[in-house]
Amino acid sequence: MTPAKQTPLSSARLLGTSGLAAMLLLAPAMANAGEIASGELVEGAAAIDVTPDGFDAVTELLPGLLPSSLPVGDMGDSYSGLAGQCWLGGYEYAVRNLWIEMSVDDAQLIPQNGYLEIDMTATVQVNEPSDRFELYTELECIGDTCYGRVDPFQVHINTRVDLAIVENPDGSRGLDANVGDITLDWSLTGTDIQFDDCFIGTVEDVLNFFGLSIFDLVLTLANGFIDDAVAGFVPEIEALLEDNFSQVSINQDLELAGVLAHLELYPGDIRIEPAGLRIRMDGMMGADGPATCVSDYDLGYATAVDSDLPPIGSVGAGVDPNQHINVHLSDEFGNQALYSLWRAGLLCYTVDSELTGFPLDTNILSLLAGDAFKPLFPTSTPLYIQTVPKKSPTLVYNGTNDVGVDIDELGLEFYADLDHRKSMLTAIDLSTEAGVNLVLDAPTGNLGVEVEIDPASMLAVVTENEFVPDATADIETKFSSVFGSLLGPILGSALGDLGFALPAFSGFGLSALTVAPAGTSEDWLGIYAQLGPVAYEGAGCDTSAEGCSGGCGVTGAPGGRLALLGLLPLSLALIRRRS
Repeated sequence: MTPAKQTPLSSARLLGTSGLAAMLLLAPAMANAGEIASGELVEGAAAIDVTPDGFDAVTELLPGLLPSSLPVGDMGDSYSGLAGQCWLGGYEYAVRNLWIEMSVDDAQLIPQNGYLEIDMTATVQVNEPSDRFELYTELECIGDTCYGRVDPFQVHINTRVDLAIVENPDGSRGLDANVGDITLDWSLTGTDIQFDDCFIGTVEDVLNFFGLSIFDLVLTLANGFIDDAVAGFVPEIEALLEDNFSQVSINQDLELAGVLAHLELYPGDIRIEPAGLRIRMDGMMGADGPATCVSDYDLGYATAVDSDLPPIGSVGAGVDPNQHINVHLSDEFGNQALYSLWRAGLLCYTVDSELTGFPLDTNILSLLAGDAFKPLFPTSTPLYIQTVPKKSPTLVYNGTNDVGVDIDELGLEFYADLDHRKSMLTAIDLSTEAGVNLVLDAPTGNLGVEVEIDPASMLAVVTENEFVPDATADIETKFSSVFGSLLGPILGSALGDLGFALPAFSGFGLSALTVAPAGTSEDWLGIYAQLGPVAYEGAGCDTSAEGCSGGCGVTGAPGGRLALLGLLPLSLALIRRRS
C-alpha cells in the first residue's frame, strides 16, 4: 500500500486548488471499469465523514449556544399601612443584586445509531460569597436586612438530534436538523440557599405574611432561567448544524481559462452510527463540447474504476486514525471533471514567447536535433508549439504525490514560418505524469497546489518529422531534457489563480491535512483533516457575494466552499494558455 503523504504546513508556493470537503462510505467490492459521460450524475461521487474525534473537537462550540448569565433585576413590594402608619399593617420587602450564571463543564456530541446525542453538564451559580444578593424586609415598622447566595449546583442536559436530507423548493438539497425532547436533571433545595447577617426564620415569617417565600422565589428564578436557557439552545443547535452542513452543497459555474464548466455536488444520503456521521455526496461536472481541437479523439465518456466507498470512519494506509474529518473522492467523479474540461478544450493552447516569458525560436531545435534544422533556418525564426490533446487526462491516487494526473498522447506540433508559409516542422506525442500536492499554509488558512513534473518520466514519440527524419531518435531522446523544465512553469502558470482561503468558524478551522489513497483498489482519494483553534479568520461572504471569491453564489469563480473537492480534479487545468 502507498504510504500517506503529509502535506507541509508551511507557506510553500501556493499555486492553487479548490474543492470542497467531501467524504464517503460502505465496503470494498469488485472493481470494474465504468464509463461516465460529461454532465452525467455520479452517485457516491464523494463522501464526508465526521468522526467521533471530530465531534469532540467541535463540542467547544456548544457552550457558546447557552446563555451564560441572567441579571434578574431588583424586585419588591410595599404597603405604607392604614393612614400611612407603618405600625398599622405596613410592610415592605425588596430583593436587590440577584444574578444567575451558568457555565458548561462538559459537552459531548456523540454519534449513535441513527442520531446524534447531546450530553452536557453545567454548573449554575446564584450570586457568590463575595457578591451576595440583598434581602430587605419590614413588617409594622420593624425592618431587617440580610444577604444571600446559593451553593453552586450542577444541571445535566441530554437530548438527541435527528438529521435528514431534504429537498428545497428550488430543487436543491439540504440538511434538516431536529432536536428532540430535552431531559434536565438537577436538584436545588432550600438547604442550598445560604443567608448571613439576619434571622432568616423571622424574615421568612415576614414574607409568608403576604404569601411569599424567599426559598420559593430563588428556586423559581433558577428553575425558570435553566428552562429558558435550554429552550433557547434548541434553535441555536439546529441552526448551527443546518448552516454548517449547507456549505457542502455546490451548484456553481466555473470559468477556467475561457472554458466554462458546471459543477454540482449535494447530499444524497446521510448515515449516523457510532463510527461517525457520513454524508454521501452525489454530483457531476459538465461542460460544452467537444471542442474542435479534440473532436476527432473524443470517445464520449471518461473511464474510471467502479468500486464501493471505503467504510465509514476509515482512513488510508499509514494515516493516523484519529482524524476529525475524512473526505473520500471517487476517481469516477475526478475523471469526469478532467474529461469534461479536456472535452471543452482546456488543454488546447499555444506555447509561444508570450506564455513562456522568454524568446522561443528555431534556435531551440538545435538542442533537440543538433544541426539537422540549421539548413532550413540559417537565421532564427519565431517558433510556437500547438497542443493536440488526443486523450483525456486521468487521475492517479496511488502515486508518489498527493494526486497524479496521467497525461497520455499529448500531441505537440512545432510550427515556424518556412518559405513564407507556416509549416509544421515536427510533431511529438508526449506521455507523462504530473504530480499535484495539496499545500496548507496553516497560519493563513490558504490552500493551494504545487505542481511537480519529473522530466525523466516523460516519454516522447515523434509522429511527424518530414524535414529531418534522420534526427527522429535524437529528438525523442533529448526532448525531456530540453522541454522538461519548460512544462513546470507552464503548469504553474495555468494553476496559479486557483488558490483560496479556507473558512473558519468561531475560531475553529482546518489545522492539518493528510492525503492518501483509499479503497481496496486505491481508487479513492482520501483527504484527512484535523480541526482546531486557528489564527486565520477564513473566507467570508457578504450579501453581495464579495469577499468569498464567488463561493457564495451560484455562478462565479470557485471559492472556499469548494475546499478539498471542486478544483482538486481541476488540477488538470494543465498547460493552458491563459487568455
